[in-house]
Amino acid sequence: MSPDEMLGQLERLARRIGLEVRFEAFDPRASRRGGLCTLRGTPLVLVDAHATTLDKVGVLCDALARFDIEVMYVPPALRARIHRL
Repeated sequence: MSPDEMLGQLERLARRIGLEVRFEAFDPRASRRGGLCTLRGTPLVLVDAHATTLDKVGVLCDALARFDIEVMYVPPALRARIHRL
């Protein structure tokens, strides 16, 4: 699976569990590429829009690893990537 396909599937999975994903331009000096936060009581993943696709995948995998997705169908390679982090 290509990084772009993986990113698309991770975004869809996030939507299925009610997790909003936003791609925003971060300050170029920022050391992080994004992460999970809570905004007005709702979980949200902020991702640096200028990050590489693999960095975006990593941010989403890290966020999704904090949620119970065991009962949902997730392609095995994607599930392994989420739980590897």
